[in-house]
Amino acid sequence: MKQRITVVWIAALIVCMLSGCSNAEERSATGVSQGKRAPDFVLKDIDGKQVSLSSFRNNNPVCLLFWATWCPYCVREIPRVKSLHEKYAPKGLKILSINIAANDPIQRVIGFRERYQLPYTILYDEQNTVSQLYGVMGIPVSVIIDRNGIIRYRGYQLPDNVEDILKALM
Repeated sequence: MKQRITVVWIAALIVCMLSGCSNAEERSATGVSQGKRAPDFVLKDIDGKQVSLSSFRNNNPVCLLFWATWCPYCVREIPRVKSLHEKYAPKGLKILSINIAANDPIQRVIGFRERYQLPYTILYDEQNTVSQLYGVMGIPVSVIIDRNGIIRYRGYQLPDNVEDILKALM
């Protein structure tokens, strides 16, 4: 019995070690921390249109906002995000608001957009793939990405100096 448990532990250890194997160069070049290239993704917006992060590279800075309709902190951020959209979208900023889809049916998200008159793109992360890719453990999470696809800020909520960051990216 002890030998069988030892074999299982060794097998589990080998699987864990091998699961970390990938292209080391790619791993070091991308990530979800400041200074790293933002991982690309494709999601549908709540109207069914596909949107890819890479389509904005070399053209627009992007602000990713991970949120849910039931999150009071996310709701509290709406006036600030709408103000940033109004001020910086004409200068090229793309705001991609990513609903994490946890206990948030798409019809509720559509109604939420209408209720709060959200003018920016809302993506629906139905399988939580992008939320997992970006290491979202709680919400709201904000990620500001420059025109070259490099993360310039990642944190909970928007930073107090968000306008300074955005001005530097315009």
